[in-house]
Amino acid sequence: MDIEKNIMNQMESQRPDFDEIPDFLREVRWYDIDTSGLLLDFSEPYHPPRWTLSHNNQRFANLGDLHVITGKSGHGKTSLMSIVMAAILKGRCGNLRYELSDTIAKPVVLYIDTEMGKDDTIAIKNRVCVLAGLDYTQQQEQFKIARLRDTQKASVRWQQILKLIYEVRPNICMIDGMLDIVSDYNSQEECTPIIRECMMTATHYNISMWCVLHENPTFDKMVGTLGSILQRKVTEVFAVRKHDQSKMKPSDRRDDRPKIYFSVEQLKARGKDVDGWDFEVTSESGWGIPHELTDKEPSAKFTTKVTPEQLKEWIIEKYNLIEWPAKRREFSKIILEQEFNIKSEVEQKELIQMALNRRFLLLQDESEKQPGQTTLRLKLNEEEITPF
Repeated sequence: MDIEKNIMNQMESQRPDFDEIPDFLREVRWYDIDTSGLLLDFSEPYHPPRWTLSHNNQRFANLGDLHVITGKSGHGKTSLMSIVMAAILKGRCGNLRYELSDTIAKPVVLYIDTEMGKDDTIAIKNRVCVLAGLDYTQQQEQFKIARLRDTQKASVRWQQILKLIYEVRPNICMIDGMLDIVSDYNSQEECTPIIRECMMTATHYNISMWCVLHENPTFDKMVGTLGSILQRKVTEVFAVRKHDQSKMKPSDRRDDRPKIYFSVEQLKARGKDVDGWDFEVTSESGWGIPHELTDKEPSAKFTTKVTPEQLKEWIIEKYNLIEWPAKRREFSKIILEQEFNIKSEVEQKELIQMALNRRFLLLQDESEKQPGQTTLRLKLNEEEITPF
């Protein structure tokens, strides 16, 4: 009897005092929730943002945060991601610059491809390595790539991503793309926890996490409930737009842009806004290399009587007289002077600039310099110049 009485007394002592539980929303059972550690400690110091990147000195992409690249299918999202990765690995790519060289001198980039075939993934690896000046035939300690296309279940892909981040410990993680880590991109019950876990992962490992998510085919908004939640939660959203000048109104065309080019636009920023920029993708090396485009002097300001169309014909006709990549003086002396009697150095410089403006010719990237080469040379743009 004493044992039974002791048990009854213990149960009675552990029974909640319902008189102390507030009546307000009692059915939610909030009163017994532990809130210790949730209130901000006012003695903790403020840590300024640790921006990983800048474009024309406008900083963005804070460590510990989530960032998104979006756009229509085939509109250059992966090309932009390649530029971002190259800038981080090399320190600079075009006007995009890595900002944490003082604190993280050798950042590790983990690129996770969820959808492409192996050859397409290899092309991205080669493209980034060329832009960053790395040997794409050798394993790189700072650049790791994983392929998850052969994983069937979305939930397992996400588990693999978490394990890869744990093993590689990157400073920058690129997930291409987000649609493949959820089974239903319109399910709030599935999408909300995944995005929350992405944010937790970025904070826990102190990494900058980039995600690619498609836009709807018919309007400029990221797809589904997944896109709506991402739009609210991430710190930055960058959209890539493809421009085909042959389909534009004449008044909208730009003489200083190639037929096909891409524009980058920041749709959302938690910090300062970043101005947009343009790039093109050229076909050298067989896998396409993105190059940032800059605003150039319009050809209308040139004094030469030679038209861009005429210059293009000259290059097509005589390109095989010199070795490419070509020195400027070789192009001027052999093609312009000897073949077309352009003897003025001023006019020769104008014609070279015209060819660069119209993207008939391209300048080498720094990574393409040969040993002993001091200046960038001219290259044929095979997207514009189709030799006879």
